[in-house]
Order: sequence, then structure tokens, then C-alpha cells
Amino acid sequence: MSSIPTYVISMQKQGILLPQAAVAEIIPYEPLQRVEGTPDWFLGLLGWRGVQVPVASFEMLTVERASFSLVSVSSACLVIIKALGDQAELSYFATVAQTQPRLVELSEEMLIVTGETPARTETDRVRFEDAVISIPDLDYVEASILEFMDS
Repeated sequence: MSSIPTYVISMQKQGILLPQAAVAEIIPYEPLQRVEGTPDWFLGLLGWRGVQVPVASFEMLTVERASFSLVSVSSACLVIIKALGDQAELSYFATVAQTQPRLVELSEEMLIVTGETPARTETDRVRFEDAVISIPDLDYVEASILEFMDS
């Protein structure tokens, strides 16, 4: 039974699972640079290590007419994610976690596939511990950011 170090990341309504290898860094929430004329899901830009990192709301990209709010700015974090593609203009992107992500050693046996139809931003929905949690489609999120940046 092999396991993968995985972050359980709390979002507004449900959580997501991200392998530790996909996460570049987790930092305390800080105000973002707003960009005029952007879609609702695009929360702004984060200045991180000399790079402008686009920040997307996973929930708002998933569900039309969703709104974004923080339960508490003091407990919120920015999760910087390594981009999967070879696009030079996008090495990293970020999303907002409501609380500090929790690192767990995750094995396949710990997840139960729900059978629910995944949203466009998900590859699957699984039951983990006592909650339904999303396995995000990082390719889709990345492509959405790139499509917006190229327009």
C-alpha cells in the first residue's frame, strides 16, 4: 500500500486534494493586485518571489454565479501551484484556502469514489474521512487562466 503526501485544502464549500509535489509554497493570505476587466473567478495577481502569479477562485471557476468570500483573513492562505504545462507565460498560479492546508499521507484505499458527475474543474469527487472532496483538474484551471491571459 503506497501513499502520496497530499494536501487537504479547505475551500468555501468543500475541499480539494493536491499532491504535495504540485504545491510550490503555502503563504499567509495577502491582498492581491486587482486587474480591471477580469472574470469573477480571477481574483487578482500575487507578487511572489519576483513573479506575478495569477490567483483563481476554484469555486467561482467551478460554479457559475458563485461568490467569493473569506471566512477569516487571519486564517486564509494562498496556495501557490506549479503549472503543469510548458507555457513560459505561466509557471505558477494560486488559489485561496480558507484555512492552513493539512498534509496527509494519502493512499488509494482511503478514498471512496462518490459516483457523482465531476464539475468542469474536477477530475473526480471522492469521500475522504467525513467529507466529499474534489480532485481538481489542474489542466482545466491552468487552461482557463491561459485563455484569459491570452485574450
